[in-house]
Amino acid sequence: MTGPVSPPSPSDRAWADLGAELTPAKSLARVDAVTARAVTTITVVGVLLTGLGAVTAGLLTQDGTARVLAAAAVVTAAAAVACALTAQVLTITRHLNPADLTQVQAWYRRQFRTRAYPTQAATLLLLTAAILAGATAATALAATPATTPAVTVTQALPPPGAGSSARQARVTVHVTFPGLDAGQAATVVATTAGRLLARAAATPGSGGTATVTLTIGHLTPAQPVTVTARAPHQTCQATLAPARIQPALTCHSH
Repeated sequence: MTGPVSPPSPSDRAWADLGAELTPAKSLARVDAVTARAVTTITVVGVLLTGLGAVTAGLLTQDGTARVLAAAAVVTAAAAVACALTAQVLTITRHLNPADLTQVQAWYRRQFRTRAYPTQAATLLLLTAAILAGATAATALAATPATTPAVTVTQALPPPGAGSSARQARVTVHVTFPGLDAGQAATVVATTAGRLLARAAATPGSGGTATVTLTIGHLTPAQPVTVTARAPHQTCQATLAPARIQPALTCHSH
């Protein structure tokens, strides 16, 4: 013999209402919401990569830890989007009998396998990408900014009709190194075909800028000259070829 059944308490009714939200159909709806949110919030990674706008994209293209972290963040974010889109692929099940509970259960299990797991992976990958992006920006902001030296190389050619003894070109190299600290030195080396032409070094003045000027003579008009400018945190190189008036400058951080 059983006693009287007491009515459910407000707490029991609240838990029963929450349990009603855990039906398979509502769970799949939540999966769809999460995948859509993963795709639309992927732009957060880009915002974090630039340190909320404090870091320019150019700093992330330089060699170093920040570049490696940025590449990892981009790859991880792309994988997150791929997983989210995979979870949103439309699946069609033919000949499903809604009155057959066994078939209905099997259908929902397949949906959770093919959609819930990729959604979970997309969320974890997006979280990882956000962490990597934040670490990228923090590394770029904490790193010492590399100031690019200004390199100008000009070539003075002999006048037309000059004799063979006078047909010599002269090259002038002018390099400005900004952003140096007191006690730091910058060097400039000019070479041709692996042979040293000139070398000079300079320390910064009160404004943190050092300048070096080299004049090199006894060159043929077609003789290329390579200039290597080295600062404490960066090395730049430029080559003056006969076909170019102003050489192209390439730099890399130490």
